[in-house]
Amino acid sequence: MAYGAPRACARCGAVVPRGKTCACRPPFEGSKYPSDTRRFNRMRKAKLRADPICQMYGCRRLAVEVDHVTPLAEGGERYQWENLASLCKQHHDQKTTRDAQHGKQRPRG
Repeated sequence: MAYGAPRACARCGAVVPRGKTCACRPPFEGSKYPSDTRRFNRMRKAKLRADPICQMYGCRRLAVEVDHVTPLAEGGERYQWENLASLCKQHHDQKTTRDAQHGKQRPRG
């Protein structure tokens, strides 16, 4: 069995066994559903085929991103077709920024 030497965490400098994450990393970092990406990619492709134009009101650009209408952090369904929207890059970036700002102001329970 191969042995990997411990490494220093890039954030805090603590010694961490190779292949393990440091305790300083937030629990939300990375995907909560690593095995579900194939399923979401299939839904994403189907959504872009079904709605190839950006779904923001008045926009006629080609959609390149699929976004959750209700963010997952606010209880949105991950694989519900009605919770997906095809967006152009500009509108996706605007919505993501708006959702992030709202998340920072949301009261924690």
